[in-house]
Amino acid sequence: MLFSPKIDFVFKHMFASNDERSEILLKNFLNEVLGLKEGIKEITYLNPYNNKETQDDKISVLDLKIKDEESREIDIEMQLNNIDNYRKRSLYYWSCMYSETIKEGKTYEELKKCIIINILDFKLIKETKRYHTVYKIMEIKEKYEYIDDLELHYIELPKFREKKTINELDMLEKWILFIKETGMKGKEKKMEELIESEEVLKMAAQKIKELSKDEQMRQRYLARQKALMDKRSAERYREILLERATMNGMQKGLEEGIKKGIEKGKLEGEYKKAIETAKNLIKHNISRDIIIKSTGLTEKEVS
Repeated sequence: MLFSPKIDFVFKHMFASNDERSEILLKNFLNEVLGLKEGIKEITYLNPYNNKETQDDKISVLDLKIKDEESREIDIEMQLNNIDNYRKRSLYYWSCMYSETIKEGKTYEELKKCIIINILDFKLIKETKRYHTVYKIMEIKEKYEYIDDLELHYIELPKFREKKTINELDMLEKWILFIKETGMKGKEKKMEELIESEEVLKMAAQKIKELSKDEQMRQRYLARQKALMDKRSAERYREILLERATMNGMQKGLEEGIKKGIEKGKLEGEYKKAIETAKNLIKHNISRDIIIKSTGLTEKEVS
């Protein structure tokens, strides 16, 4: 079985290893995601993949940063778990990239366009069911672009549901299906059909096969999978505890509310009864002092 491209070092091996094929794969993927008609001609890796990083278990950066021939900086980030306020995090990361494109003493004209492509194995954008959304700086009413320097892409893998045959999928859909389901049990036959449909996907699968032949890499892959599963299980357990605590709090609040409601109802009932009693006593010319002492009402309420 092929390794999943969602695992950090597999993703970087496929797109950023010291291999001409990686550059071909990355250009194809970027052109599809960004919808570039002319296509990227040159790529400079700003944080290339290093096998030693994986062997020493020091690889912790899940992103891949490159620069193209127009000096646009593009960062591709694979995230398997939803971390604290991911929207603000990705915007902050873009701002750091953007500020680093200008050297000290240079003018703002030197600032270059920065693009961040977030590939997420969780649902983040609740406002839409679309799996690929793009964000820029726009004027609210007339919808014109303020400046082209910011571009954020979110590809949410769980939202992608192919409703077509393999041959009917466009190239971006094929890439997303490849990243999402390669390495998943029960998907082998579909992945074989998908890989056979495109030469570029055959190339990607071949690179992953080569990686899987290394026993040390296989053990590293299994350890990564286990660590991710443990992390997700721990996060889910915390969510369950929070849900239970919330439900217990709501239940307690409901019980207290009902109790207070009953008490309030009793008090209101007793008050109405005292008023009716006072009215009857007044009709029979009973003194107000006696009525006040008998009913517990105030002088003002009896008058």
